Formats: sequence, structure tokens, C-alpha cells
Amino acid sequence: MSYTFIKGKYPIKIEKDAASNAVLRRLRAFLDRKEPELVRVLVTTWNAQGRAITYKELRESIMEGDINGDAIQADLQQWWDDYARFVVLYLRPAWDAAMQAATADLKRRYPKWYFDPYAENVEEWCREGAARFVTEVTHSQIEGLRAVVQRAATLGAFSVDELSRVIRPMVGLNHPQAVANMKYYESLIENGMSEKKAKDLAIRYAARQHRYRGYLIARTELAFAYNQGSYEGTKQAQRAGYMGETVKVWSTAADERVCPICGALEGKRIAMDDDWDFTTKLTRLPNTETIRKVPPAHPNCRCAVKYVEITPPVR
Repeated sequence: MSYTFIKGKYPIKIEKDAASNAVLRRLRAFLDRKEPELVRVLVTTWNAQGRAITYKELRESIMEGDINGDAIQADLQQWWDDYARFVVLYLRPAWDAAMQAATADLKRRYPKWYFDPYAENVEEWCREGAARFVTEVTHSQIEGLRAVVQRAATLGAFSVDELSRVIRPMVGLNHPQAVANMKYYESLIENGMSEKKAKDLAIRYAARQHRYRGYLIARTELAFAYNQGSYEGTKQAQRAGYMGETVKVWSTAADERVCPICGALEGKRIAMDDDWDFTTKLTRLPNTETIRKVPPAHPNCRCAVKYVEITPPVR
């Protein structure tokens, strides 16, 4: 199979073999099965968080120009607890399922081999991932709320009561999303729309943004775990004597949405323990350098890795 990746103005023809396509199909099938449930829980969580913040708290924050006050700070602390619970009840089980799915092909090839989900490397990866997830999701959400509250405080021509009603459905959005929603509401009012109709449209926009953020988080987290499981499974199979020296080969999703970062990595081979040559805003705590051992290269990345055995195991 082949497809064309556009880099700048010049098309690059990429040929993909059957093994690479199979790796991508397995990842895609897993994401399609597991993403919707995580998205549903996240959107439900954000709706509950929005309802928990009162209009009174938002009005007071707007008048002060920041998210201050004991009541609203308690709401923000609850967000940490919500995400810690989400990790335990939903995300960690989804990570486990991703790693089991990623090693299913190895299990078929070596029926006597098993993947150890409690190996120290796997447990460490999950601990770091849980800390990163709770920290990043909560911080980005707090900054989103802070940005729109501070912006609302400067809008003297707008009713504080109405602004509080516009802002509350934005709870759960990250900073860029929240600011985009507020600007959207402002533009509607400036173009002559009534506050009620503008508020209703902003609320609908926030609902779409919540779903988008939910899918972005779900896909990225599941892709993290799936690719890490494939990597750790291969390492475990090597240690158990089932596989010899192996290289990893980057495989991009075979469609026109492939980004320049991933398109440039397509088909590249490196040693098992080497890092891929790309920069990313994705982080893992505290060992951020481990991020480049496997995809994803960025949020919403759909890439996978093919492992190619180049020498047989020593028996």
C-alpha cells in the first residue's frame, strides 16, 4: 500500500508493507473500541464540575479579576480529586487493556510466552503517567478558567451575571479552548446578537469543545499505553529468550492527515533503546526523556511501531 505525504510543496510517495499496515490496523481497532467510553466519562465529569461552581462564585471572581475565594478554590481542589479518581477507575484499566492488546500478536507467535503487566518498568511508566495526567489536565483547566475570568473582568459593557452564565459551561476546557469560546461570545454580541442567543450558541460551542478535548485526551493516552505496551512486550520477549536483536520501525497512519513530524519519521529504523529524532510538547514526569522511545509524537498522533527481529535469539 502507498500514499502521498505532502511536505512543503513537494509530494513524497511512501510505500507501506503488509506488516506495517497490520500494526496500524490493530492500533486503530483498539482506539475505536476504547475511546468512546473514556470520552463519555470525561464529558460527564466536566459537566458535573461546571454545575458544582455557583454563579455567585463566578460573579465574585469576575469582579475581583481572578479565580479567588475559599469556595471556588475548594472547587479547583476537587478537580484534582476527580482526575485522580478517573485514573484509578478508568484510565489505568484502559492502559492495561491497551498493553494487553498491543502484545496480543506476540502471544500468538509465542504461545508459551506471557506479558507481565506488573513488571517494574510497566509499573513505573503507569505511576509517572498518572502523575503527569492529573497535573497537566488540572493545570490546563485551571488556566482556562482563569483566562476567561480575567478577560470577563475587562468587559465593562457586559453584564457580570450574564458573563457568569456564559463561563460556567466552559469549565473543563483548556486555556486555548476557553479563550476561543469567550472571543466567540464577544464577537456574537458585537455583531448585534442578543445576550441570550449568544449565550446559547457559546454553550453549544463549549459542548463541541468538550467532546473534542475528550477525544484528544483519550486517543493520546490510549496511544501512549498501546505503544509502550508493544515496546515493553518486545523487551520482555527478548529477555525471556523468544526474540533476538530487534529494531523498531516507525509507521504513520496511511492517510492525508499525517503531519510533517510523523511523515518525516515514516519507515525509519532505529535500535530498540534509541530515541526517535523529534521534538514534542508531550511530557512524562519525572523522566521526560523516555517520551521519545515510542509514539505518540504529539497529541492525537495515530502512529505505531513495527518491531523487526534481525538476529535470532541465543538458545
